[in-house]
Amino acid sequence: MPKGYPPPLLIKLKTVTTVSFMVVLGGCAQEAPDPYDEAFRAIDQVVRATMEEEGTPGLALAVTSEDQLLYAGHYGYADLTHRTPVTDQTLFQIGSISKSFTALALMHLWDEGVFDPQKPVREYLPWWDVQTEFDPITGHHLLSHTSGIPSNRDDIYGSRYMVWALREQAVAWPPGEKFHYSNVGYQTLHVLLEELAGEAYADLIGRLILEPLDMDHTNAVIALETRTSQAVGYVTPYDDRPHHPSRPLVEAPFMEYGLGDGCIQSTAADMAAYMRMLMKNGQSPASRIVSEDAFELFTTPHLGSSVENQSVGYGYGMGMRSADGHDFLEHSGGMVGLYANMEIDLTDRVGVVVLVNGPVRWKNIFDYTREALRAAARGESPPPFPEESDPTLVEKATHFTGEFTAASGTTIVFKVDGSRLLLRHEGDTIVLESSGKDSFYTPHPTFDRYAFTFGRNEEETVVEVTHGPDWFTNERYAGPTQYEIPEAWSAYTGRYRSYSPWFPYFEIFTRKGQTLAMIGVGSETGSGEMVLQPIGEGVFRPGEDPTPEVLRFEDVVDGQALRAVWSGHEFFRISW
Repeated sequence: MPKGYPPPLLIKLKTVTTVSFMVVLGGCAQEAPDPYDEAFRAIDQVVRATMEEEGTPGLALAVTSEDQLLYAGHYGYADLTHRTPVTDQTLFQIGSISKSFTALALMHLWDEGVFDPQKPVREYLPWWDVQTEFDPITGHHLLSHTSGIPSNRDDIYGSRYMVWALREQAVAWPPGEKFHYSNVGYQTLHVLLEELAGEAYADLIGRLILEPLDMDHTNAVIALETRTSQAVGYVTPYDDRPHHPSRPLVEAPFMEYGLGDGCIQSTAADMAAYMRMLMKNGQSPASRIVSEDAFELFTTPHLGSSVENQSVGYGYGMGMRSADGHDFLEHSGGMVGLYANMEIDLTDRVGVVVLVNGPVRWKNIFDYTREALRAAARGESPPPFPEESDPTLVEKATHFTGEFTAASGTTIVFKVDGSRLLLRHEGDTIVLESSGKDSFYTPHPTFDRYAFTFGRNEEETVVEVTHGPDWFTNERYAGPTQYEIPEAWSAYTGRYRSYSPWFPYFEIFTRKGQTLAMIGVGSETGSGEMVLQPIGEGVFRPGEDPTPEVLRFEDVVDGQALRAVWSGHEFFRISW
């Protein structure tokens, strides 16, 4: 933390004390006839209950048809310190949803014959470079996240240098072969867009998209001048362990940002106008943003796959999904303490956007809104409210009980009380909470750094449990108990930090013959364990899937690496 910076404000929100919403039909606010009135009031209750459960500071929600705004709700606080409520004027950073604006602007230049996505990027930016043995990277590859370049350089403040610095990185596979989400790819497209248009990005987006859609409360650059109009972002106080709703939130730093992978501030109503344009294939109220052909190119999925009975793909700055006979356009966005999610049901012709300034469970809100609107269309009452989840109630809790022992001889014991899984520790009984499949968490200070994750054998019987670097087995475990790791790897274990608010922390430890990285919750990379695959002396690829990301350990002194470089992003060992 820079010297002179004030200490973070600790905030704990227990109740949502302010809420406003309106139902809009025929272009003006009025009482909606049943069953839609009933649906929107039920949605309102679900939003408030979800915020209450998660401790969400503030939220804005809009629902729109392809013709008009149907519903707008504003909840909680934009600023908890000053108790400033979220209103229809409150700005939220929409993060990576900005990528679709960048892609649409490039499609506009495609209509004009200025941009060809199949041309190599270097034909437009001769100075742009990346280490590669493959065919050139094209605009298409960057737009569709199929270039094979890394995701980020989060240690660099938002500037063109993030794009220049790509020359230090290597392409992992032939462009077009695999999907790997890359923010720096869209930062490159931002620079390319300005170069081709001869115009600043914010001015171009304003002229091509914001003005035709009357998005009067939206900015295409996040600047200090709009700081007081924007919701304050809130984050967990600990970026080195899983978040728990019992912990107070802290105010996130405000950052200026102006690159086209995530530089837009907007309101829920303005984003509803944007979704109406998308539902009309690029048509604004007065003119076309892009041609029908350009919009088809924008929404053509590439490298699609099937996930949990859903077909998913990614076009140009926009995700596509098909599920249960419905086709969706969608994208989410995450900035520091501010998050956005947008979903357009092309089958039902309805769009939903949610903007928040803290933690929230999207799925509850989107699933219920979708089902309530479909019920209303059938003339039916809304579905029952989602049951409030109790993470301490564990299905088949007895599967996890018993004594587990580490190689050091340390034992841990799990018991049950009804449907609750308990950990016995030094005479205390600690209630565990479900945090994923066969994974449980407690905010108890002795164990809160990691989750307890159970492992099963081929008969699906629980035989082991891990807790960060610690590994315990029970009497049913029949696998190997001793593992060898290269002696050099011991130099890499430890905790590493950078000053980046995007990716501030990770920890390295070895377990069962593998080196693993535990990524903190403050990272875009996500919270959780990641196996490191060795590819050279002190060099690893994070994760078990192919990736262009590279983690390199350097400057070993007295048997400890003092520095780690994650795809160019520098981290330094900490010792406390």
